[in-house]
Amino acid sequence: MYFKIIESPCPENSDFQNTLFVPITGNPAGYHHLVLAELALRQRPALSKVVYLLSNGNHPDPSKRSVTLPKDCRLQLMQDLLVSLHQSSGTRLNVIVDQVGETLRLRQVKLFISISEFLREGEVKLLDNVKNILSSVQPYHRSKNKLIQILVGSDLINRMQDPKIFSETDLKEMSSLVEWLVVPRPGERIPDSFDNGLSLKQKILDPEHLPKGLKSYLNLSSTVIRRAVSCGQQLQAYLPEKAIKRLEDYDERGISKKTSKVSEWEARIQELDRDLLEISRKVFWQLFERNNPPKIYFIETSAGGRIAGSFIGLPGSSRFVLGSQIAYANSIKEQLIGRFLGPQESSLSEKLTKEMALAAMEKTGADLVLAENGMAGPPDGTLRSTKNGIAHVVLIQKSELIEQPYQQIHEVVQENPFFTKQEHQLCFAISSISLLSKQFDSNPS
Repeated sequence: MYFKIIESPCPENSDFQNTLFVPITGNPAGYHHLVLAELALRQRPALSKVVYLLSNGNHPDPSKRSVTLPKDCRLQLMQDLLVSLHQSSGTRLNVIVDQVGETLRLRQVKLFISISEFLREGEVKLLDNVKNILSSVQPYHRSKNKLIQILVGSDLINRMQDPKIFSETDLKEMSSLVEWLVVPRPGERIPDSFDNGLSLKQKILDPEHLPKGLKSYLNLSSTVIRRAVSCGQQLQAYLPEKAIKRLEDYDERGISKKTSKVSEWEARIQELDRDLLEISRKVFWQLFERNNPPKIYFIETSAGGRIAGSFIGLPGSSRFVLGSQIAYANSIKEQLIGRFLGPQESSLSEKLTKEMALAAMEKTGADLVLAENGMAGPPDGTLRSTKNGIAHVVLIQKSELIEQPYQQIHEVVQENPFFTKQEHQLCFAISSISLLSKQFDSNPS
């Protein structure tokens, strides 16, 4: 075995100066839990043990109690994950690291899964785990100068400001016992201190220590995995093969259906649909209230018609919408621009997107063309592309200036690469229409 299951929160006869503790409160465990620990190990070479503190499922955060896998399933998934570290093939992380000629430090340290929380039925707070670690350490290993090193994401540091999850008393007590190794998550701001003036001892880890292929895993989370499972998404890039089979066997690819009529993924799609309707209505009125609104044509690739559809579904949109085209395949993009793509030419670039927009303007006589050119697919377990979740959006508008016949705005949209295809489509559509809105805000006439 490459790891050991322990019923205490700390390995026997161990100090905690060279031990990294990783709370696993979410479920299921995925490749991101390995990458997070790998990042810490690369910046703290003295660490020689990693202890995954597996939650009993009774989450202290009231917003995260809706979906919980049984204890035995949670443990099996964690075991599958650690075993996959030493598989010679079929493990995406190993393939990435082998390709760049690096070694995973996580393979070289002692690994433990603590199921100490399984012995308790109620909620187990993070402070409870800290106290349990201290109580399990031999007295001669204790020192006032030693802090327990706990790995967390920046999202948890932000949630610590919520008194419903972390009381001020708990935070004060942990501030003298714990050094937080914080993994920055995309879009998350990491506060230096809290509103109450309390500051924690924390070390912000630098993602640049990871190989490029592993850095994207900082976007992955248990919530994203659950959403992917609930809509039947391929999971080879998220979890080991054996873990995928376990999840498929458990509740027929619907791990959230036992606790909710609407899956997390369905709820997320509904939320994005509302956001799309809101921004399209805003732009609709920005245009509708003009005496002579510009005639608009839409070019879409991965958004799949959601941009044009959000306007055409509103009564009165015929005043400004000329039409749209979905140029999904490269052959259709080539027909639109009137040439073949070169053998080394990217089908996802600012240059090509601008060319598509200009070609559409010339063919339709539109005053304004909005072109979206993106890649909506999530990773499928192969290493074919690293552009999942990226879209180029170009806005071309006719100008009255002879020396400058049109104006161009370009924006790169970067979404979480692990989102499902439908999430990416909606995010691309929302970002594209938001660009229109910003243009009309800056140029109301």
